[in-house]
Amino acid sequence: MTHLRLEPSLLDTIAGKVAVLTGGATGIGRSTVQQLCEHGAKVVFGDVVEEPSRELESELSPNAYFVKCDTSSYSDQLALFKAAYDKFGKVDIVVANAGISIRRDIFDPAEDITQEPSMKEIDINTKGAIFSARIGMHYLRQGGGGDLVLVSSIAGFKECGGLVTYTASKHGVVGIMRGLHLTATPENIKVNVICPWMTKTRMVVGIEKGWHERGLPVNEPEDVARAIVICATANRASGGLTHQGARLPFAGKIIYVSGGESYEIEDAIQSLEPAWLGKENSEFLEKGQEYLASDSTSWDESKLS
Repeated sequence: MTHLRLEPSLLDTIAGKVAVLTGGATGIGRSTVQQLCEHGAKVVFGDVVEEPSRELESELSPNAYFVKCDTSSYSDQLALFKAAYDKFGKVDIVVANAGISIRRDIFDPAEDITQEPSMKEIDINTKGAIFSARIGMHYLRQGGGGDLVLVSSIAGFKECGGLVTYTASKHGVVGIMRGLHLTATPENIKVNVICPWMTKTRMVVGIEKGWHERGLPVNEPEDVARAIVICATANRASGGLTHQGARLPFAGKIIYVSGGESYEIEDAIQSLEPAWLGKENSEFLEKGQEYLASDSTSWDESKLS
């Protein structure tokens, strides 16, 4: 686990960048829009909630621009990204932040099994993030690369009883990073995912009292926003992480945010694989992954000869 801190000298690299963000009206998204604009970025953000979005747009004008957007709608997201490109001529940073939590246990025995449960968490949290990543990468490619930051949750890698659909949806967001970053990095697109623990937003109102009574760590929305900014600036350092003289990109990382601090945890998960999977299994897995990543393989049947 690596403790991450925002490097103040890199904040100037945000100036002039264009960011597109979903779920910008409140909470983590709102704080991210504010921090990006504070350091000179232009931000086009989407949300379904208009009043706080318009207030934020007015507060940060002309650096922030609001487009009403239902993240689960592909056409809405196309319009969001097009608005950013039409207005500023490029996209450098994409933040797939929009997310919801429905505080209802659909596996409760008292639930009516004949009633189909809502899958809105999947639609917004997972499907919406896939839409943001797909459309966002199209625009990032046009500018020669950039940063794609996905916002998951501690529920993206840890079990959480009573929130099965939410947990599945946030595991899916981590899966987007793991499924995408190997092919995105060669295109100079760095994909990372943020997994915050308890953060003071509307989602956690029901657990705040007990949380504080137990002295558990708490994030403010600006703490998680800062982790997003770390991802958006990490690859602009002149030095940085190196291996055999070559600079390594800050990509394919999971950033865990707890008590206002950010930690990179994916590297440790991968390095400990022989311990939890077994040395032989890990060696076979590595060989298999190398084959699957080679130019001689493709999952796309249309490309098979």
